[in-house]
Amino acid sequence: MFRTTLASLTQLDPALLEASANLGASRLYSFRRITLPLIAPGIAAGAFLAFIASMDNVPVSLFLSTARTSMLPIRMWGMMESTLDVRIAAIAGVLIVAILLLMVVMDRFTGLTRRMSA
Repeated sequence: MFRTTLASLTQLDPALLEASANLGASRLYSFRRITLPLIAPGIAAGAFLAFIASMDNVPVSLFLSTARTSMLPIRMWGMMESTLDVRIAAIAGVLIVAILLLMVVMDRFTGLTRRMSA
């Protein structure tokens, strides 16, 4: 998440922040109205990558879960070990479709394919 946000910040034009300061905007207002909307695609892409990494890494989920919390990868792993149920395949299918849809939305939102082909 840090790398994508940093990449978005490096593309931010500092003249926009200077212009808002010259027009009397506070730093918080400039961040909220200029910086945050411009780096939002980088933040969203980083959150998406963090979500994908968390779904892929069962050992990390094992260390982060407590007796009161049950994370989806651990629950699916337990269901696979105890009974081979159709629900596991259904959950996996829904996750795959959801991730593919999120990838399409993120591509439309960030326009990475258009930037790479230009």
